Amino acid sequence: MAGQICPSYVLVDVLVSIQLFVPKSGCCIMNFYRRKLPHWQPHGAEYFVTFRLAGSIPKKVITKLKAEKEQLFGKYVANQDSTEEVSDIPLKIHKYIFKKYDDYLDDHVIGPTWLAEKEVAKVVTEAIYFRDDRVYELYAYCIMPNHVHLVFRLLNAKSINPEENEDFPVTKILHGLKWYSALKANRVLGRTGNSFWQSESYDHVIRDTEELERIIFYTLYNPVKAGLIDGWEDWPFSYCKPEFRERFSQP
Repeated sequence: MAGQICPSYVLVDVLVSIQLFVPKSGCCIMNFYRRKLPHWQPHGAEYFVTFRLAGSIPKKVITKLKAEKEQLFGKYVANQDSTEEVSDIPLKIHKYIFKKYDDYLDDHVIGPTWLAEKEVAKVVTEAIYFRDDRVYELYAYCIMPNHVHLVFRLLNAKSINPEENEDFPVTKILHGLKWYSALKANRVLGRTGNSFWQSESYDHVIRDTEELERIIFYTLYNPVKAGLIDGWEDWPFSYCKPEFRERFSQP
């Protein structure tokens, strides 16, 4: 889908508001489906997904970021009739708020950090790899102490059922991955029946090859940014597809 920009209802982590990004010419065919909220899904899309542990961000921080997001969108709506170019502003706001969430997860580890435990990270790793070449083509992932970044391309369901001709829905993929890994991880931790993941996840449709490379770089270097290691290749809970790995390998 390089070179195309597709409309996307983006389900921002823990925020219930939905923002519609205006489609431009040449956009691809869309699937529409429901989970808790509406969500547009482009065919064969490449996705950047982030999900986090339950309780990893305090409610007061969530409330503050939600208010800031609403304020920024309020200013955007007020300026839509001006001569200023504003078509890319919703996406910029979306990325800005995500970055604040992610920075908080890296800088304020005051909640659970179960993913830092080797056996728990192994459970999540196995769940991610199990779906590779089944429902998505895995590009990269990084398991941080309290959240996970995942980059992949959706696969078509026809590979499993010849009568199907739609991509596997992102929400179903994440639901299955999170449900299974939560069940297994809670058994490892001896806390069966308790919430493990935050219910909602952040996902972003990658627009072109340049953005894909930036996002893979961001994913791999997250533990470096957080001050956990000096080089991304030293992090034990990450992966990069060989085709991309050479571009980000250290000399």
